[in-house]
Amino acid sequence: MAKKKLAKTIVCLGALGVASKVAYSKYKTAKETYAQEEADSVGEEVKKYNALFEKKVIEVEDEEFTGCEIKTVSSSIVVDLGLAAFEKDVYINFTSTASSLTIILPEGVNAACDITRTASGMRNLVENVEEEGIHTVYIIGKAVCSNIEIVPVNFYVDDEDDFEDIADDEDFEVVVDNTVTPKVDKTVVCEENDDFDVTVAVEKDDDDDDDDSDNNEDNNSDNNDDIAITVEPYGAEELEVQELDSLDD
Repeated sequence: MAKKKLAKTIVCLGALGVASKVAYSKYKTAKETYAQEEADSVGEEVKKYNALFEKKVIEVEDEEFTGCEIKTVSSSIVVDLGLAAFEKDVYINFTSTASSLTIILPEGVNAACDITRTASGMRNLVENVEEEGIHTVYIIGKAVCSNIEIVPVNFYVDDEDDFEDIADDEDFEVVVDNTVTPKVDKTVVCEENDDFDVTVAVEKDDDDDDDDSDNNEDNNSDNNDDIAITVEPYGAEELEVQELDSLDD
């Protein structure tokens, strides 16, 4: 009985080995075919961009774009046309299987889509305008278990770019009770809630009168060295000032 199980196991392992070799051979053949198609289309008006089990970014810069054909299988491919020139209406034809395809278009062009989808998602975020001299990119294709996005250039921008970043060497003023605190030199940007805390280190003023110092000495000794102040954010979701050693006049 044990010998029969061992024989079946050996047969199964042999079958798996043969299947793996066949699959790899098919993959290698398809990969070479895809690469050859791309190479042959270099001098043609309509170029071909293929991706097979890979991640690829294709950039067309400072040249006229005249259309392309895209074929992608189990891959992630980005066709960046943000710096390409458009002198006429063009076509992008594609087939996408279990892949992610993103097409980036520059400003000043419209996008029209005719995509057949099977268990796939599609977003066209380009806002078309009706003006003379505006060319249209016609995107036609078939998507199976894929995600297709057509986006304008510079669409994906970090949230921090929406406001002026505060560098470590820049000053930041906080207004509390209609007064302005001395400028501080350290800020940390975070995004946890709608408020931010500012901790200000307190220093004694050497120019104060001796009488005032004597009167306030007992009160100051009972207080902490730091004062916590909560103010509304300006230009960012949350700013936090931490570990200030001293304040400049």
